[in-house]
Amino acid sequence: MKKQNTLMNLIGQIRFYSLVDLMILLIAIGTNKLQFIGVIFLHLGFILYLEYIHSHSYRMSFPKFLWSILLIIGLIFYNHIAVIGFLICSFLYTRKNLPTLGLYSPLFRGLQYYFLTAGIVGFLNPLSFLAGVLLTLRNFAGDLRDTVKDRKEGLKTIPIIFGLKKSIKHIHLIVLLITSLVWWYISGLSILWLAILYVIQIGTYNLTPR
Repeated sequence: MKKQNTLMNLIGQIRFYSLVDLMILLIAIGTNKLQFIGVIFLHLGFILYLEYIHSHSYRMSFPKFLWSILLIIGLIFYNHIAVIGFLICSFLYTRKNLPTLGLYSPLFRGLQYYFLTAGIVGFLNPLSFLAGVLLTLRNFAGDLRDTVKDRKEGLKTIPIIFGLKKSIKHIHLIVLLITSLVWWYISGLSILWLAILYVIQIGTYNLTPR
């Protein structure tokens, strides 16, 4: 693992590659400005809470309870009952280090996106299910990427339970680019935006300390 300075370490933890993917999804489903702001703050609050709970030694710490401020702002702007499902799944995902929950962590992540999308386009809208399914698959790809690290940390993810010995290094990035391609296609934006999106994702992906 490469040593990073504090600023780059913190920037990497924000996971801009995932954040811009979420932004293009929100554009694709026709999110209004208030909902857009709300979802982004909810997402960032979740990310910082995840880091607060896991407290990896190779990641710098954000100001304590900053995550709660971000979540409160997100709740104010998002303002939909679907946020309850998002918060429950977020909490469960942060407990993926527990043997009974690690197996289901990709599903919790997918349900996060399902609920966020459903609060905007409806619980039965195909786009809500599409977001949930694709994010479940993408998070599973993340488990494939982190197999060796997760085994050392004692996690019980699907790849570990099924005996996978090696990590599949680039699979998560590939699936990320595919999900972004789907959102871009639905959004109807020009190919220039897809190019910008990919530059940001590929350029920031390895900033996250792993």
